This record gives sequence, structure tokens and C-alpha cells, in this order.
Amino acid sequence: MSVSGLRLDLHNHTRFSPDGVLSPRALLKRAGALGIDCLAVTDHNCVRGALEALAIADSDPSLPRVIPGLELLTADGEIIGLYVWEDVPAGLSLETSADLIRQQGGVVYLPHPYDLLRRGTISRSARLRAAELADIIEVVNGRSLGPRANNKASWLARRLGKAGGAGSDAHRKAEVGMASVVVEAYPSRETLVSLVGSGTVMHGLNPREYTLNWGMQGLAPVTRMRRRVAGHF
Repeated sequence: MSVSGLRLDLHNHTRFSPDGVLSPRALLKRAGALGIDCLAVTDHNCVRGALEALAIADSDPSLPRVIPGLELLTADGEIIGLYVWEDVPAGLSLETSADLIRQQGGVVYLPHPYDLLRRGTISRSARLRAAELADIIEVVNGRSLGPRANNKASWLARRLGKAGGAGSDAHRKAEVGMASVVVEAYPSRETLVSLVGSGTVMHGLNPREYTLNWGMQGLAPVTRMRRRVAGHF
């Protein structure tokens, strides 16, 4: 299916995440080569990679535009803040975390709400609360281990009348560009939710990719351990 518009990828990591291996520049170059027009950089509990990527993109118009953000571990699991410029403390309550994101003018995005085998996924007991708090629910995650989780996330977004977003959740080069939303214009903080809500979700997931995702996720704890031993985290 071919859809005209701008490709927006709302969930990506760099080496500023313990399990990420790409530099901000490498992420941007790979995304641009794959036709991504705008992407969010959402490292774990840290905006440093996002701000570095933003500066690189601002200095080179040939690269995708950048939405700064972070994937924040709350007391109930992870949420994402988009258009966030400063770190938010990890481990706080879901509601407090969402409030702190919004105090920066940010957008609350709920990633992979049904990927139960995923480290950091929002807890079952908090899932509905998190979905109601969120401005956008991720209905396709490029690292999902099968279609069921994405299908259930789509159902949840429809049930609550929330915009359905998509993100590659890329930690490595092979994962970049796997999922995106085709929108009609470059987003701003004010227009992001409406653009995503009226956009078209696209992804490259198939049985082969789901199988590969099991391997990619299996590498994550190894990457975290190696980087800690090397003194990076």
C-alpha cells in the first residue's frame, strides 16, 4: 500500500539508552535513507540523545526532523514524553510522571501497552489508567514479538478514542524505519496529536520480522551488561 505524505516515526533509541547502539547521527542518517521525514528520539530516562539529534538535524536540512523526548520508567512501567527538553525523574507514579511531562509542554505517549514479555511495559493493573492519561497510544511497535499485541493496542485506542501512533522502537540499525505514521504535514507540539489521529499507520512487520525481533530483544540484556562493564552506564 502506498500512501502519500510525510513519514513520522515516534519511538527510537540511541546509544544514550543502555541497550541502544546507534549514535544520534547514525540513527538520523539511517532513518533518512529509509524515507523517514521526522522521528522522535526517546532514550530511556534521558533526553541527552534527543537533544544531540535535534542539534544535528537543525544543522543539516537533509536529515529527518527530530522530536525530542524520552521513554520514562514510572512506578507502573514505561510511558514516553514527546516534546520534552529536560529529564524527568524515573520511578515516580504514573500520574506524577505524566504531569511532569505536560509541565514541559510535552505530549504523553503510551508505548507497547500489550507487549507483556517486554521489559518495562506498563503493568496490567495500570494499563487502562495509562491509556486514559495518554494523548497517543502506540498501536504498532516495530519490535513487537507478534501481531496480537499490536492488534490489542489498536482496539484499546479505538475504544478510548485516542490517536493511534507507531514507532520502530529502534535500538539497532536493522530496526530503524520499521513502523511509522504517514501524516499530512510536519508536526508541532500543538498539531502532533491531531496529525497522528488522522494519519495512516505503516509498518514492515511480517512473520520473518517478528521472528527476528525475538533475537533482537534477546540481545538487549547482553548489550546492557557489556555497556555497564565498559563503564558507559
